[in-house]
Amino acid sequence: MHKNKKYIIGIATVAVIGIAIFILVLGKPKNEKNYKVKRGNLEVLVNCKGEVKGEKYTEINLPEEVRDQNLRIYQLKIVDVILEGKAVKKGDYIAKLDDSQIATLMRNVMLEKEKFDADLRNAVLDSAVNLSRKRENINNAMLDLEYLKIDLEQSKYESEAYQRKTQMRFQKAEIEVDKIRRDYLLDRNRLKIQVGRNEERVAELNNRIAKYQLALAATTIRTPEDGIVMFAKDWSGKTYGKDSEINIWRPLIATLPDMSVALSETFIREIDIAKVEIGDSVRITIDALPDKVFWGKVIHIATIGEDHKDFDMKAFKVLIRFERSDKDMKPGMSANNDIVIASYQDILLLPMKAVFSKNGKQVVFLKKGGNISELEVKLVAENEQFGVVENGIKEGDVVLLYQPKEFQPGIEKIANK
Repeated sequence: MHKNKKYIIGIATVAVIGIAIFILVLGKPKNEKNYKVKRGNLEVLVNCKGEVKGEKYTEINLPEEVRDQNLRIYQLKIVDVILEGKAVKKGDYIAKLDDSQIATLMRNVMLEKEKFDADLRNAVLDSAVNLSRKRENINNAMLDLEYLKIDLEQSKYESEAYQRKTQMRFQKAEIEVDKIRRDYLLDRNRLKIQVGRNEERVAELNNRIAKYQLALAATTIRTPEDGIVMFAKDWSGKTYGKDSEINIWRPLIATLPDMSVALSETFIREIDIAKVEIGDSVRITIDALPDKVFWGKVIHIATIGEDHKDFDMKAFKVLIRFERSDKDMKPGMSANNDIVIASYQDILLLPMKAVFSKNGKQVVFLKKGGNISELEVKLVAENEQFGVVENGIKEGDVVLLYQPKEFQPGIEKIANK
């Protein structure tokens, strides 16, 4: 009985080991070395990441009151913003600009205005006093002239010498009156100009203060209409947010896209841009809508490349218009764009693993029976997996997915004895 139990345990152990070996053998993936050429379809794609946007949109810029260069405000900080992608109504609050710089400049102007107000008051007072004194001098000179005129009339009863002397005094008095009048007119014009300059300066400062007050009120940014808020980006490509700096030469703060006609904005490396043409079809998938596939067309290709943070070379902006929009599509969503630059149907395909480069030419290794031969081929188009072969290959041919040793460079073929 004891021996039978040991015998049964031994058989069970051998069976378990055998099953394990069988599973390992079957479960081991096949290492395919050959490929049988067949027909199929091939798409040659340029893949690029993009961002969903509306083709038409309403811009929200720095207010005109803030961009007035006479105010000497060139850059402002954003101290508060709402969440990007939020739906808003006309007149809703979306952002607040730092108004401390504007307030400081306005206080400085107000202090300067106080000084010119005092100068204006002094100029008006001086003008009144000086001109009053000048007018009094004119009146006194006229009285003196009247007295001399009487003396001149009475001198006809006196000697000729006295008459001559009286006449000379009268003429001198007339000259003095003319001089005082001219001095009065000159002082009046001078004081008028002085007062006018102070009045102009005060009016200018009042105007600047009024503009600063309007600019202070304009630091609260509101929406001009209904929409979904998408904030703009600065020169480095970073989206505006709290503590971002915005200047008057790049006044765009945000947009309200119209998603009835949607775009995918993307950038393509300069080594790929020559493959893309306006009108190319594009298959688009959106990360946030994984169950939906959209189609579009390339409608714009930038003529000048630009530096982009995601590329180590120049990149060109490309716009792709969706053939149809979707109610679930939102601006700012990430899009995967497959631009179809060539499409082939029912054509012989070679796996790219079977194509090797030799002396600047493309070759494959055919296997017929037990013989292996080298064949030069020419690929019309290719993607990451397959290529379209132009000549030399027939359907059903078997090609190697590796390079035989006897055909490798530097190894001579040794004939079998």
